[in-house]
Amino acid sequence: MKTAIITGANAGIGFATARFLAGEPDWHVLLACRSESKAQAALQSIARARPRASVSTALLDLYSLASIRRFSDEVAAGQLPPIHGLVLNAGGINMKAKVLEFTEDGFEHTFQLNFLGHFLLANLLVDRLTSPSRIVYVSSDLHDPAATKMGKIMFPQYGPVEDLARATGTAARLKPMARYATAKMYAMMTAYELDRTLRRRGKSITVNSWSPGVVPSTQAGSHMNPLLKMIMMSGWFVRFMGSHLSTEADAGRALGGLLVDAKYAGVSGKYFDGFKEVPSSRESRDDEKAGAVWAQSWRLAGLAGAGA
Repeated sequence: MKTAIITGANAGIGFATARFLAGEPDWHVLLACRSESKAQAALQSIARARPRASVSTALLDLYSLASIRRFSDEVAAGQLPPIHGLVLNAGGINMKAKVLEFTEDGFEHTFQLNFLGHFLLANLLVDRLTSPSRIVYVSSDLHDPAATKMGKIMFPQYGPVEDLARATGTAARLKPMARYATAKMYAMMTAYELDRTLRRRGKSITVNSWSPGVVPSTQAGSHMNPLLKMIMMSGWFVRFMGSHLSTEADAGRALGGLLVDAKYAGVSGKYFDGFKEVPSSRESRDDEKAGAVWAQSWRLAGLAGAGA
């Protein structure tokens, strides 16, 4: 039996992926969620559909670095089967926020939820994974201005990580979607950097990034104006903007497959859009910039030592 940890597993793509993996007889699925009640509801739903599934829950609040550290300690102290998979899925954007919101750690919400929280979690858990293992970062095609028209409008803006973290300097005037795109690009950069680090260390752990396209039924757009959401998630608009529609079930199969499908064994340092491997943005593949993002984020997350 092998454990797969999925963040944000109580709804949307995270839940669909958990349900998919729960159908794999050799896997135990740990639902890492912010809400205990929602985590339990998800667990019960999976148990009804798959009575033989091996599933458990644990609290994880990505808006709190202390919660992330507690989660890591609890995973280490628990009686889980060996951990062979980590899906860094939780994320989102609050389009209704009238003012910038900050976490208890003093970081802007979108930055910590979509980037720094998972950066810390991956670095805390990586030495607790049992080889061979796989890590998958859930990204967005918005990270690439060349991929979609929306990416050209709300493009990521590389700059000092602390600027994005505090919403100051180069990131002071970013629109919500540009903040989100930048956070996702930084996450992809550190995924590549983690892959390079693990290869240097001779670890049999693969690290890939994955984007679902547009999944209308998820909660990702729950804060959007209803009319705007209806337009932006309609088939014609999504195709016009250069992305693609996906169902939660298809997204769950695509993302879950990266964790369990034999054809991805040893595949690392790649980016997938749905079921297809594609190039990520040119900037996301800039090794020098990725190294700078990693070093700055290491300090912001309060990690000990020199990092990569």
